[in-house]
Amino acid sequence: MPNTQAIGVAFADQAIINGSLDSATLVNSNVRSGFSAAQQGATIATTGNSDVFVVAPVSGVLSAAWFSGVDALAASNTDYITFSITNLGTSGSGTAAMLAATDANTTKSTGGTALTANARRVLSLNGTAANLVVAAGDRLRIRAAATGTLANTVTFPVYLLNFSVS
Repeated sequence: MPNTQAIGVAFADQAIINGSLDSATLVNSNVRSGFSAAQQGATIATTGNSDVFVVAPVSGVLSAAWFSGVDALAASNTDYITFSITNLGTSGSGTAAMLAATDANTTKSTGGTALTANARRVLSLNGTAANLVVAAGDRLRIRAAATGTLANTVTFPVYLLNFSVS
């Protein structure tokens, strides 16, 4: 088996042993499925924007994004959340929209869906492949933007992002 060495009956990955978790090493190592980054945000307020930030752990491509919160939130066409992820880059000035700018990423009654307490919600990725590319160290802003006044707050929001290694 390449890139491994015996340790008793188990094997160890050289990328981890050497501490070299750069993209080239990861692609050639046993860590082929990618990386995940999870981040808990502050309570999503009933008005305004609720932001949380994630630093891309590797160079690659955003392959999936999920949301989960402790509280349910009914769907509404006047009082709803819109989820977005913006790649700010390493300078903080990037503008690449990583989620689709569609009602699928909202809690609208038409086109979106309500939030179910403690359930995983799949977020729809942007259809432009270039918008999903990240470099290791890019700062990603995840935003839950309230339109109108939400029926309640959403506590303990957690975001999970999966990245494929390139």
